Amino acid sequence: MVDQIEQPRRISSTARGSNRGRLVEVLRRQGPLPRVELARSTGLSFAAVSGLTSRLIAEELLCETETAPTSWSDDTDEDDAEGLNGRRRGRPAVLLTLNPEFGRIIAVSLRMNLIETLIADFSGSGLAQSRLEIATRALDPGALCDLVIAQIDAMLEATATPRHRLLGIGIALQGIVNADTGRHLWSPALSVTDVDLVKPVREAFNAEVVMANDAVAVALALTAAEPPLAQGLSATIMVGHGVGMGVVVDGEARWGAGAGSEIGHIKLGSNGPQCRCGQRGCIEAHLADYALYRDARTFLDLPPAAAQQPSEAQMALLRERARGGDPRLEHVFQQAGRALAEAVAATISVLRPHHVILAGPGLQAFDMMRRAYEERLEQAVLPWLLKSTAIYLRPSESAAIVEGMMRRTLWVVDRNRMETTD
Repeated sequence: MVDQIEQPRRISSTARGSNRGRLVEVLRRQGPLPRVELARSTGLSFAAVSGLTSRLIAEELLCETETAPTSWSDDTDEDDAEGLNGRRRGRPAVLLTLNPEFGRIIAVSLRMNLIETLIADFSGSGLAQSRLEIATRALDPGALCDLVIAQIDAMLEATATPRHRLLGIGIALQGIVNADTGRHLWSPALSVTDVDLVKPVREAFNAEVVMANDAVAVALALTAAEPPLAQGLSATIMVGHGVGMGVVVDGEARWGAGAGSEIGHIKLGSNGPQCRCGQRGCIEAHLADYALYRDARTFLDLPPAAAQQPSEAQMALLRERARGGDPRLEHVFQQAGRALAEAVAATISVLRPHHVILAGPGLQAFDMMRRAYEERLEQAVLPWLLKSTAIYLRPSESAAIVEGMMRRTLWVVDRNRMETTD
């Protein structure tokens, strides 16, 4: 059961934080605005907005941009109710925007045999991106940290960005992370465990370093792209190299380490197929790319996968063979559909989210999972609970991880810089 998106009214979070923070948050979310619209969106008086924005311009955090031909006038004082209620008059409004040159943000995604890196300006616009294919499980802790630092340096060099202009670095990791301490606890992409990635990167660049599970990053990217999905509690189940879940509330990952859930390691049975976590019968062992490819190779002549992780081309080949009508492959994907339904059922029953978003490259095969998924979901969730949650299908590419991690890092940088007295 997958619904199309409705258009609910997003609950604004601008009532939280400092007045400076409220201004930055509105501009981050809505884009360039005239001062009168900033007053409307933040609930601040026009005089307060005018004073705050003047100071932020002096700090080079905001800048003025081209005028809008039919926009609001800035000839408005705090007692001008007509100006705030819709009358256009006077000269065209000057738009305020976040100054893209204020600094740079870098996001890094570390997944099985792949490191992706994105550098963006302060407005969130991407400047350069790279993909490095490497045997990640062969890296020891020192080599892992050195490689991440080298990728960040390469982005700075590619965009001629001085180190002092780097405001924040975000690291998204497949697996279990402690976002509060910056430690990677376990990842199928690595053979090492309990590694502190944040400290050496922070020391190398003297910048804010943020860490998160990759499913949290995807959740942030999807809810930012479709604001209605950010209303209330949204749970994004990501299917691909593994199966994970990211939880956001009103578009923000507010739960710290708890924002990433290992939904893929709920057991469907004690004697099921082997999972990469070392246990048997996990949801992931029925649903992730490696599980589908492994099972298919027991009866099909398919090329072996590097480090037991099939490539994008190998998964495309598997989907093509399945759509050719092989009943054995149909059974594999129907079992995956039932496992996906179990993940959705557990999410709805435990969290009762407003939205469940099914995402990730693994959902490119959802058409072959749909029948078994829908049948099992109807059986596994109480009907009145199932009706209370909207479910959306949003297959996404791996680039969504660095995009979401960039947004998460900007949010942390904004929060830390705005925690000042107004």
